[in-house]
Amino acid sequence: MEINAKELTVVFSRDGEAKKTALSGVTLHLKGGAAAALLGPIGSGKSTLLRTLAGLIKPTSGSVTVDGGEGPVVLAIQEPQRGFFAATVREEVAFGPENLDMEAAEVAARVDWALTAVDLKKERWTVSPFQLSGGEQRRVALAAALAMKPGFLLLDEPTIGLDGPGQTALITTLRKIKAETGIGLLVASHDPDFLFSLTQRVLLLVDGRLAADTTWGGLVEKVDTLRAYNLELPFLLSLLYRLEAAGAPVAAAQESEEQAWAELNRFCGERMKGGSGP
Repeated sequence: MEINAKELTVVFSRDGEAKKTALSGVTLHLKGGAAAALLGPIGSGKSTLLRTLAGLIKPTSGSVTVDGGEGPVVLAIQEPQRGFFAATVREEVAFGPENLDMEAAEVAARVDWALTAVDLKKERWTVSPFQLSGGEQRRVALAAALAMKPGFLLLDEPTIGLDGPGQTALITTLRKIKAETGIGLLVASHDPDFLFSLTQRVLLLVDGRLAADTTWGGLVEKVDTLRAYNLELPFLLSLLYRLEAAGAPVAAAQESEEQAWAELNRFCGERMKGGSGP
């Protein structure tokens, strides 16, 4: 599956209010099976872009096309518990497939698979989603999206309200699902460390415009741009950047969390052996 957005512009207008341009001329191509991060300051248009790609907002101009593959483009919104309405977790997750006119057995199989995939304890499947913890509610929302068997999953600030262990569990779950299904991911978040752990490509959205389309290694070269918008590199890349700037024999432009750790461990190992450096 591939998503192609061409010259997307979204202008909101309300009676008596000035028009607001949320997106302006955004063009991008998302390849199936890949994982991309969506970074940007508050109010940069990230949520609007995700909703437009998911078909929930009609662009004022431009187009979105989805080519090839099976399964829809599904968006998991911020604070998904606000959208819960069913009496039980199972019913909540079953709502999407049921509206696709599937046989009851297929719906049940999808619900079982999705709830198992997000590692929600089985005894929680029959309780109200409103009785769950914040982390469990995130799992239910993710399961509801997965039950649709999407070809591409869009996540809008999925770590809001999660503590450290909750974020770690979400990372583990998303990695497992991606490995098992080959699903494409586009994740918007203000947490660069979370994004660095999951994605390879970085889309930087500023004032409704795509300011950069790069990799994590390439983002290291745009530190000044990030700082101008009060954005930061992931901690590991920031640490390597500071070491490199101080003259240490390290390469800051690493493309993944694993590569960044390997580079930092290599440098530390050489230091312990008496290697040169600050």
